[in-house]
Amino acid sequence: MTKRILLLMISVILTFGLIGCGSESSEKSVEAIFKSGTYEGTAEGMNGPVTAVVTVSDSRIEEITFKDHKESIGISDPAFNELPGRIIEKQTIALDVISGASYSSKGILGAVKAALLLAGASEAVISREAAADEKKASEHLEYEADVVIIGAGGAGITAAYKALSAGGSVLLIEKTGAVGGNTIAAGSALNGADPDRQKNMPMSESEIKKIQAILALEPHDDWMAKWQSSVRKGLDAHIAEGATYLYDSTDLHKLQTYIGGDYVADPALVDRYCEGAAESVKFMEELGTRWKENVTAAIGATWSRSHMPEPEPWGTKGAAFVLPQWAKVQELGGQVKLYHRADTLLMDNGKVVGVSGKTAEGDTFEARAGKSVIIATGGFGANVDMRQKYNKHWPDLGPDVKTTNVPSATGDGISIALTADANLVGMEWIQLLTNADKQDFSAAINNMIYVNKEGRRYVKEDGRRDEIASATLAQTGASCYWITDTQEADGRLGGKTYAGFVINDLIDGELMFKADTIQNLAEQLEMDPAVLQQTISDYNQAVDVQSDELGRQVFGIRIEQGPFYAIYVTPKVHHTMGGIQINGNAQVIGRDGNVIPGLFAAGEVTGGIHGANRLGGNAIADIITFGRIAGEEAMK
Repeated sequence: MTKRILLLMISVILTFGLIGCGSESSEKSVEAIFKSGTYEGTAEGMNGPVTAVVTVSDSRIEEITFKDHKESIGISDPAFNELPGRIIEKQTIALDVISGASYSSKGILGAVKAALLLAGASEAVISREAAADEKKASEHLEYEADVVIIGAGGAGITAAYKALSAGGSVLLIEKTGAVGGNTIAAGSALNGADPDRQKNMPMSESEIKKIQAILALEPHDDWMAKWQSSVRKGLDAHIAEGATYLYDSTDLHKLQTYIGGDYVADPALVDRYCEGAAESVKFMEELGTRWKENVTAAIGATWSRSHMPEPEPWGTKGAAFVLPQWAKVQELGGQVKLYHRADTLLMDNGKVVGVSGKTAEGDTFEARAGKSVIIATGGFGANVDMRQKYNKHWPDLGPDVKTTNVPSATGDGISIALTADANLVGMEWIQLLTNADKQDFSAAINNMIYVNKEGRRYVKEDGRRDEIASATLAQTGASCYWITDTQEADGRLGGKTYAGFVINDLIDGELMFKADTIQNLAEQLEMDPAVLQQTISDYNQAVDVQSDELGRQVFGIRIEQGPFYAIYVTPKVHHTMGGIQINGNAQVIGRDGNVIPGLFAAGEVTGGIHGANRLGGNAIADIITFGRIAGEEAMK
């Protein structure tokens, strides 16, 4: 699949409809409802305007197409694929939105409505209640494959590709109408030690001190002691040879992941994960993902090992983490069943042999697995009830707290795993990300700062995500602004956000701001220009000396070249670190402490990898790494 302008040409001739002939004789004239012709209408979607081109006769909606839009590939596909046909079939815009693509659905329905009003229709006629679909008798569907995978997001698709590559047959079970899951909406990066690319990055004295501070810590266990010994030898050799580029290794990644999660993670999983993360960088590259030239530090990454993909040719940054594998899955004959919601694992003498559930149309189904079942359904960031049930560390995670997750991230896989008596770990660890209410420019922190509404920095930008979120919640309005300049927005990013949207198109003076001077930017943000100017001057001085009073140690360049940009950001539920317990082979562990035969899990649905806090950029690496492991091991 490549980036494309989604153009849907649908023309359906109906026997029955709300607008048109109904059961009347074809000889009887039909009252004119429209002025026949082609009309354009526009409404706001998830990421911007959606423009519909609607052709009508004097009595019917005949055809609906769309001009270029900014809706997310994969996430919005079900709405664009299904709604136009439904509108023509039912001859009304009074239709339900498509689950998982509600904002895009509203944009489509609104755009078609605007076009029909221009065509002379009355709102009452085009908004009539749709005729009820004729009920059909429910069916029982049966499927089989060597490996059945629940969830067609990043982890599930990666697992499918590896299982197919091993010679097996694969069936993906997906509750929504499109593949990609939460991963295709991702705005972050993939962490992995990559010395070849990191040789382009100088290492500051503050970064050396950061490693030395880690090495000075008392080992929490034998795993940590082993990693510290390895890093100590590596850093000493790096310095002895006079190297000035950034030092990194898989063992340093392990240390930072383990320490960054407050030692809550299973160190054996951390070890397997970080070794695989470096391999996942190459794995994606071999499939066609092109990495941006410079490795950066994603928000909360704590080290510059975050690989940002080029959106092209996949369409968006998140798509670049999913669609290369999906293309291979299709090529190798993998099958997917959309709108199939799994709910119960099928057991035979203690072994998982399949899964059952219901389709969106009410049919029951069973999918039998000749070898194994893999759960890869993602986390529960969009499930308010689960958030409130397990939350122990945040003041409130109720319905007023937004999430960065897609609506389908509701923790289904966790409930499914419990039907086989799987064990859960770390469920109380829920991560907040200080994130834009509209669109972030980038997930990298190297060339940005956070300022509060008074115009002052209040937290080190290279800190942990929980630290940044906690500090932001303590500011006026529990919010802040993300500040950068043209060197980042127009230089490194080339005038586009990580999702491929033109930055200038997003400037609205409410959530995203642009100004030629710091003074003008401060005025737009309703803060004292002198305070903001002093804040940026102090930060630039910290960049020069590579030392910061707030403790920042990862620096990029000075913020000094206009135009300057600001984005309004607030903490949102972003990741759930807890989930199904697995071992290093992605096998699910039961409550009795033993492996559950035939059952694997991968991605955010699992727990024990990130501990109390996930480092930024570690989730995509987790998805790809344990997706690969699960697919390979499930075939064994």
